Amino acid sequence: MLAGAVIVLPLVLLGGKGSSPSDPPPLATASATAAGGSAAPTTTATVDPLAAAKALAAKPATGPGVFDTSVGDFASHFVGNGDSGQVDGGAVPQITNGGKALTFAIPGGGERSESVPRLPEYHEGDDVWVHDVSTLHDLPVGTSTWQLVLQWHQNGDNGSPPIAIQAGGGRLRLANVGTDFQDLGAVGPDDTIDLVLHIHFSRSSGAAEIDVWRDGVPKVTNYHPPRGTLLDTGDYMKIGLYRDPSITQDSSMTTTRLVVGPTDASINATGITPR
Repeated sequence: MLAGAVIVLPLVLLGGKGSSPSDPPPLATASATAAGGSAAPTTTATVDPLAAAKALAAKPATGPGVFDTSVGDFASHFVGNGDSGQVDGGAVPQITNGGKALTFAIPGGGERSESVPRLPEYHEGDDVWVHDVSTLHDLPVGTSTWQLVLQWHQNGDNGSPPIAIQAGGGRLRLANVGTDFQDLGAVGPDDTIDLVLHIHFSRSSGAAEIDVWRDGVPKVTNYHPPRGTLLDTGDYMKIGLYRDPSITQDSSMTTTRLVVGPTDASINATGITPR
């Protein structure tokens, strides 16, 4: 079934004998005749599969090997900020929203305000599913230069990461080592970005794979990045803002949910990852 399809289930059935070939077809909204001769209105119920899937995805994920910021103390899910090289000209990420979110802020001319989730390093052959929900605040999405909101970085310090989500030119894009952009749709300066990513890690382009869904809609499927998803011995995940310091606009981003697990089912995302 296609995501977003609507199923209409009539709860009051039509009474009486079946229609003859000469009879007009009954309308879906026809009324049943009550015992006293009065017409009883048809009652219908609508089921939106995508809405139901999003409700499931919003529930805490607690299976084996699953990381979910909605379970336990939000701050405990991240490595210490400000003392680990993840802040450069930006503010130290702050716990906000009553302890249920992490906000990254950068003034004009700043370069980085990021945090590292307490997740394992990923190596050749590893497979991971990620659900990220983050809200932008006055982000300069029209910029023509680089601006990252999520990335998997190689162990080496230099160069663009093998996997990055970027905002620029009014679009959200997946980048492989800063190139080979895959479009994820339009993005506004105050949008909430709801993404699910499936990543298979490999230095081989043929074996490496990335799939991306946005708001329950497939945007990138079976993508084999030319440079692979690993550039050296391993990748680690970073979340937050990292951008060209030539950008002069103040902006921030608030992450309200980050879930990581070995399968789509483990992070409650099966319904929002249609193929």
